[in-house]
Amino acid sequence: MSGYTNERELRWLFEDSFKRFFKPLCFHAMSFVKDEDVAKDIVHDVFLTVWSQRSKIDFSQPMLPYYLSLTRNRSLNYLDHLKVKARHEETELLHHPLYAEADYSEHEELIRQIMERIDRLPERCGEVMRLCFIECKRYKEIAEILGISVNTVKTHISWGLKILRDEFPMSMLLIYFWRMKQN
Repeated sequence: MSGYTNERELRWLFEDSFKRFFKPLCFHAMSFVKDEDVAKDIVHDVFLTVWSQRSKIDFSQPMLPYYLSLTRNRSLNYLDHLKVKARHEETELLHHPLYAEADYSEHEELIRQIMERIDRLPERCGEVMRLCFIECKRYKEIAEILGISVNTVKTHISWGLKILRDEFPMSMLLIYFWRMKQN
């Protein structure tokens, strides 16, 4: 039990905890999920859970360890969810009639052709495409590596994808980029 019969006092303690711990908990979640928006969502969820369970929580005890534990567990649950989702998508893709019935050597040939086409893109565009889709770098990382702006990175990716979409079926491009991320 919280030990607080006064709802006002309980609300004040909760709001104080939120103000003091929100940012540190976001950093803690970020250390697991590597995504600022997801980290914020996790921490918001932690505080919603605590607020909904406030009648069962003893706020007279230090709360930070409890918040850290909840944040860690929610972050790990999120990562587990991503793994399950990725396995499901992979299974669905592999069992899709378009790909299940096709000759695997045809896929390999198309992948080779996509790679060759990326190699024939203008030099900077090809570099950006390889860094983004083969090495799975974020736009900001690519910009830093190549010494260009994030907007220039976006322009190269947009242009490169347009060229590839004009020459290859979108479904094959998706398989190609998905396989590159798996490696």
